[in-house]
Amino acid sequence: MRTVEANFKRIIVAKLEKGDDVLESLVALAKKYEVVSGFFNAIGALSEANIGFFEKGEYKSIKLESDLEVISCIGNISHREGEVVVHTHIVVGDDEGKAFGGHVLNGCIVSVTLEIFLMEIDHRIKRTRDEATGLFLLDF
Repeated sequence: MRTVEANFKRIIVAKLEKGDDVLESLVALAKKYEVVSGFFNAIGALSEANIGFFEKGEYKSIKLESDLEVISCIGNISHREGEVVVHTHIVVGDDEGKAFGGHVLNGCIVSVTLEIFLMEIDHRIKRTRDEATGLFLLDF
């Protein structure tokens, strides 16, 4: 296990609007406020979800098109080669109470709103490629 200790720098609150793409908006938020590293949570509603499940070296896309409640959306912000990386997972529920979850991919579209609380930390977290998996994992 490797660890690092960090402190809060600030909290940024954002409200996404109807039609916003969740992943694109999170990247834009991090860039706008020049967030180096942090973590966030969000709740709200989607009209479409594109959720990934990592299998055999790639993300299998699971697409849902209906009114969905965002039960939980959590993730972190780091950097890879100077670019913002948002790693986020989501659990959504349908009108029958069925839950679906996975990695957030482009195509998760807000239906009403998504409320985000982003907590920035004072330590630079980066991602580097892990040879065994091919994934870009946290490195500090």
